[in-house]
Amino acid sequence: MNIWELSEKAEYIADKHQRLLAQWQHYGNTLIQGITLSKAKLHHAVGCNPDDDVRFFLFDHFVIHIALAEGFNSHTIEYYVEKRDGSDKILIAQAILDDDGRVDGSISNRNREQVLEHYLEKIRPVYDSLYRAVHDDAPLSLLPLQQKALA
Repeated sequence: MNIWELSEKAEYIADKHQRLLAQWQHYGNTLIQGITLSKAKLHHAVGCNPDDDVRFFLFDHFVIHIALAEGFNSHTIEYYVEKRDGSDKILIAQAILDDDGRVDGSISNRNREQVLEHYLEKIRPVYDSLYRAVHDDAPLSLLPLQQKALA
């Protein structure tokens, strides 16, 4: 293989990688718009973070952290919940983002309503757990959320 063949492959890799990162940015922007423009009372506050992830503070106690999974060319979106202090970080769901900007094969990363609905379905178990704990005056355990995500 000569230098020009390597250069061509390198350009292809860089272009595909940049396209994936651009699709990820579109997803994050669409999700933030969906939440901030929603009239629903979700008790989410947008968190600022210099990294390439999205964070929302939930009831000012929990952080919903959304990011592409580690690793080069990862197309997996991971959804975590953790305490605001960064402890007890638990993977609660995953989704796939393709090169064309579709999430889980069917949702456009530019469609605010669909992205928001998809996201809320992914984090629904968090709301369910919080509701049960508050309704039953019981301590909150986030561990079952991790077990459901791994199933």
